[in-house]
Amino acid sequence: MKFKTDAQCGHCKATILKAMQAKFPNAEWSLDLDHADKILEVHGIPEDAETAAQIEKTLQETGFNGTRLPETGY
Repeated sequence: MKFKTDAQCGHCKATILKAMQAKFPNAEWSLDLDHADKILEVHGIPEDAETAAQIEKTLQETGFNGTRLPETGY
């Protein structure tokens, strides 16, 4: 799954990835700050609406916003 985020810097990236690893320790995470939409990508967890909502909630809890991108959007 991919999410558009409002991350801006390396500190933002570190904060988000740390929170995601804590919440979903078996997943593989990446955050592309060079992309215009600051794409957070995850592999290794269920790609369903419930998991997406948990990811968005975790982003909010860390002080960031994120929106799941549609499969055809990338």
